[in-house]
Amino acid sequence: MIRHSVAASVALLLLCALPVPGQKKVTPKTIRFQGAPQYTQEELLAAAGLKADAPPSLREVKAHAKLLGDTGLFEVVRFSSDAKTLLFTLTPAKQLYPMHLENVPLTPGKELDARIDERFPLYHGLLPGSGSMVEGINRMFEEMLAVKGVKATVKAALTSDLGPQKITAMNFTVVSPEVHIGRIALAGVSSAMQAKASQLASGQTGNGFDTENTALGLRHVFEELYQDQGYAAVRADVAQGDPTIGSDQSIEIPFTVTVKEGAIYKLGTIDLPAGGLVARAEVEKILSKYPKGSGRPLDLFLLAVRDAYHAHGYLDCSIVPHPSFNEAARIVNYSLAIASGTQYRLGSVKFEGAPEAMAARLRLAWKTTPGNVFDESYFANFAATAQKKDKALAKWMQTINTTYDVKPDPATHEVNCVFHFAKAAESPH
Repeated sequence: MIRHSVAASVALLLLCALPVPGQKKVTPKTIRFQGAPQYTQEELLAAAGLKADAPPSLREVKAHAKLLGDTGLFEVVRFSSDAKTLLFTLTPAKQLYPMHLENVPLTPGKELDARIDERFPLYHGLLPGSGSMVEGINRMFEEMLAVKGVKATVKAALTSDLGPQKITAMNFTVVSPEVHIGRIALAGVSSAMQAKASQLASGQTGNGFDTENTALGLRHVFEELYQDQGYAAVRADVAQGDPTIGSDQSIEIPFTVTVKEGAIYKLGTIDLPAGGLVARAEVEKILSKYPKGSGRPLDLFLLAVRDAYHAHGYLDCSIVPHPSFNEAARIVNYSLAIASGTQYRLGSVKFEGAPEAMAARLRLAWKTTPGNVFDESYFANFAATAQKKDKALAKWMQTINTTYDVKPDPATHEVNCVFHFAKAAESPH
């Protein structure tokens, strides 16, 4: 919108541009924009509802300037005019945001961006925090769904912590009706896996739909199902199907899962990277504590590696297994690629809800100090360990529910820890 102070400037400029009595009003011959080089002159003309070969009269200029201001893309829109040129001076908004679709059953990407740009020429992949452009895209999405036979209400709002990078984005959500995973059609499934795959598909149907994550999630659960049965080279391709089924109660999004099963392999070796920060013996020690049969051997090994790195403060470590297949022996071996990330250190520890006498005992039992490398396993085992060494503490904690929060700060790489103690509810008689 045009600010009040700007409107006053605009009014003054218009007043100065008006002809004196007895003179003929002069319409400018050309239109020009300055201050926003990220947009072409053609894009700005279209957004302002102007044509280069048909400059507006001075009485019409304010309405066209308002169209630009209402988009939300500009903090200030000023204009001035003389006999030759109508000049718009623009101050772009300081902050624009990426677009995120939460549960809108449309496919993000170049094709959708092109359709938005066709209707909103100033759309370059980023959106303002409010304004006519955001409202217009809301309506556009509703219209696109209506073409599919789906009547939906779409709302947009700035939302933080979206996606793996925890960004702030303009988030578009179908607020009514609810959006679910619909029927899942299976292809490429052998008779040996038909019952298990069909049961999994049935269990996923009806779950909430997420525009960016549902297809990835389906791929993961189907591949995991097969890997549990030894199909180490399996690949599941997931595609959103048609038609989308809509009613007043729900929108059902169908999917097709095409499985390329491959052969069944036995697990061979799992190799850690040479010169890694954690010795294999440490991983094996952690692995030995897991109950037998509690998961796939590869998954358990990866979990033990993660726990070992976390014990050394590497909370952001990523572990990627790379398979290699011995086709003759039907054996799959894995080599692990590990990116440790930055090491975290202890920031602070608090004991909330404990009376001072018990808090003092807890502080006495706590043996690591701020600045030390953060050991996640020490924190997880602290309550149990403290009770073994202090009978009074043990007696008190038998009447208490203990929970804890671990809050890593990725900016400082410090971890602030909080234990919460609350009186346990008494058992009913």
